[in-house]
Amino acid sequence: MLRIFDNNKSISKNKVQKKTIPVQYIDQKRIVDINKLLNRVRMDKKNEDKKKVIFYSLTILALGLFSTLITIIK
Repeated sequence: MLRIFDNNKSISKNKVQKKTIPVQYIDQKRIVDINKLLNRVRMDKKNEDKKKVIFYSLTILALGLFSTLITIIK
């Protein structure tokens, strides 16, 4: 057990050795289809673009409503 005193606070830490699990290496070659990878990248890009458009449109809508509210109050 390790005790650390910092700023008049006592922190106790138990150092426990974790058992490591041996990694099994597979010698089989995996077939990777480049078209599937490229399609996934394209779909991710489209989803990011959609999120950006939605975020910007909501921001503009919020600013418009806020400015309308301010002009009505004046």
